[in-house]
Amino acid sequence: MFYLIYSSKAVPQISENELRDIISAAERNNRENNITGLLIFYNGTFIQMLEGDESAVMETFDKIEEDERHTAVLKLFSGNEEKRHFPDWKMALRVVDEATFNKIDAYETLEEGDRFLNQIKDDHIGLRMLRYFYDMKK
Repeated sequence: MFYLIYSSKAVPQISENELRDIISAAERNNRENNITGLLIFYNGTFIQMLEGDESAVMETFDKIEEDERHTAVLKLFSGNEEKRHFPDWKMALRVVDEATFNKIDAYETLEEGDRFLNQIKDDHIGLRMLRYFYDMKK
């Protein structure tokens, strides 16, 4: 199973309705392409994991890079896993407030910048953040 985790900045004027539109379109498109994932939105930053067939995930990522609601799109890492991390979610959105974000043990690492990009796959800050919010929903 191919996965890709990226981060991006939202355009400053993005509204809650636009976030819901992003999720609605993602759910529809991901269902058609057998992609699952989770999108976190915190303080103007998106962090997302997409998983599925490599060509479908890369095509989706290419569309995200072209989307005018995203800037500074950065592919953090990608690879293959034996199974999906988010098998039940075609796409889920978590809009995170400061108090919730500070509870994540990954917060300090994220603030350290470059370390965010150089972590081992199984303990990567991006994946830990995504799993934190997935586990809250269970």
